[in-house]
Amino acid sequence: MNYQIIETIKQAAQAHLVLRIIYTDKDGTSEGWRQVEPYSFNGDDSEQGLFAWDRTKDGIRRFTINRINQAEITAESFTPKYPIEI
Repeated sequence: MNYQIIETIKQAAQAHLVLRIIYTDKDGTSEGWRQVEPYSFNGDDSEQGLFAWDRTKDGIRRFTINRINQAEITAESFTPKYPIEI
């Protein structure tokens, strides 16, 4: 578990700032940087996930934390579409 990535996600969510992530899908592919709006965590330590609004896909997605390779907070704010539970 990458606790630095979790901390970055928490900071972005609490400040309502867009998060940039590099995510590896189950099949090993990556779409490069994705911009997401973080909303909540779910699962246990072995399979913890992040529910976030994926701006490219224009919808809510679940990202497995262990497959988020990088996370950066942007300067762009967002107005929450759902309650933020982080």
